[in-house]
Amino acid sequence: MKISEICKQTGLSKDGIRHYEELGLIRSFRKPAGSRFYQDYDESALLRIEMIRCGKSCGFTLKEIKNIFDCSEADELSLVELRPFLLQKLDELNQKSAEIEKMKAVIRQHLAGVECE
Repeated sequence: MKISEICKQTGLSKDGIRHYEELGLIRSFRKPAGSRFYQDYDESALLRIEMIRCGKSCGFTLKEIKNIFDCSEADELSLVELRPFLLQKLDELNQKSAEIEKMKAVIRQHLAGVECE
């Protein structure tokens, strides 16, 4: 699909898509169109953009998200090197999840108090 279609489906700008591509977060393929070429994206780009959004909302930097993406393409030695980073990120997510659960409990208590009045 063309970049305009990716933009439409994700809500990202063309510059945003190109930025992700420059960082190696998503890939495109050159596709001929007459005497010109244009960038073509497949479904994996859409999936990666969704994962990027999720990672960013969890507090990950784009560099950290790239490291995670690289894990799926890494050899065993690289995975051993990335293990401490991944464990740290997992711990951070668990901490955030616990904080969210605490906040949800506080909100539930307030809602229960409002319902009783």
